[in-house]
Amino acid sequence: KFEGKFKAVYEGFPGGELYVKQETLMAGGTIGDIHYAHQSQIKYQEYAKKNLAVAIDSYLAKDSETKLTDWPQRAQDALKVIDGKVFGLPVRGQVAWMFIYWNRDMLKKAGIAEPTPDWTLEQMIEAAKKVKQSASWPEEFYPCGYSWGGFEQLVGNVRRFNGEVLDPGNGPGKKAMMDSAPAVQMAKWFYDNIKAKLFSPRTYGAKEFGEGKLAFYFGRLAGERGAVNNAAGKNFEWTFDISPKGPTGRRGGFLSIDTQQINAASKNKDAAWELLKALTSKDAGVNLALQPAGSLTPGFRKDVYCSDQLLNDARFPKTAMKANCDNIDQPEGFTYPGNLRLTQPGAVQDIINKYMNDIADLKAEPTPAYMKQMNEELQKILDEPSI
Repeated sequence: KFEGKFKAVYEGFPGGELYVKQETLMAGGTIGDIHYAHQSQIKYQEYAKKNLAVAIDSYLAKDSETKLTDWPQRAQDALKVIDGKVFGLPVRGQVAWMFIYWNRDMLKKAGIAEPTPDWTLEQMIEAAKKVKQSASWPEEFYPCGYSWGGFEQLVGNVRRFNGEVLDPGNGPGKKAMMDSAPAVQMAKWFYDNIKAKLFSPRTYGAKEFGEGKLAFYFGRLAGERGAVNNAAGKNFEWTFDISPKGPTGRRGGFLSIDTQQINAASKNKDAAWELLKALTSKDAGVNLALQPAGSLTPGFRKDVYCSDQLLNDARFPKTAMKANCDNIDQPEGFTYPGNLRLTQPGAVQDIINKYMNDIADLKAEPTPAYMKQMNEELQKILDEPSI
């Protein structure tokens, strides 16, 4: 209830079914007053362009409590990508794929120094080799796990090598760049380390890290710390920090913002605005990060990320939570196909799956010719009309 005036009713769906069910309700005119829209899944942009979300600039202009400046400038810019208007507010957000987790007990036993913020990818590989040589490991053990699969992860990985998946590298991309030297270098680096068994199968995740099947788990989300904590339990001591630097000093990353939007069909837009404010407030953002399970990604606000509640969350090392606080100031932006063709059948994500998964599965070597072929298929998609 909000000041005794409104009562909000939550209607949730399983994550994998969210957009299908949400859009079915939109089409049938039975959607709720507020809906979810992730920017990196292009739903924020799509719903705005299709007039399914309300531009809230007028509400922001007259509200004395909630201002767009409550969020970082990069988030403000990202919210204005459609016609310079604001079509929602961030319920949570992060500069994604920027962290490395490690098994402190395993490194100590092997006599290997722990990562520092000054670490490079080269130093991580050298440490991985030492871990591999330090004991007789079971077949399912690999020194490093990593991020792979989605468009966000690909952008983050290419940026570690100072490249971009799309040009321009911030905002709506028009040109595919997966045949560029940094992209080819990135793909070969992963391929070589997977082939050398320094890197795990792409399916390894928090579960395997918690089972002691990985020493490092890098290019990951700070918001995964809850999943890691629950998976590791009391098996060993672990922590996390900022990911190692790439060859040029760039760490990678992707500005990833989850938003809530007021649905254009809402008959209670003023009440929906009050609910939107509550869902994106400081208190709500802190509470997201203090959950016992699920994603612990906070509200994308400085007063949330660096709040005393998060910095002193007793479940995690203080140095790790300070690194999480600093994440909100990381400079990386977000990019997306300018024609919004990312997740539809045969669109950009399907092309990424086709080529990049074969690299990780050692079914294809990322030669310049292979990467050029991938790039040509991506460009064909980018040249299609906007949805």
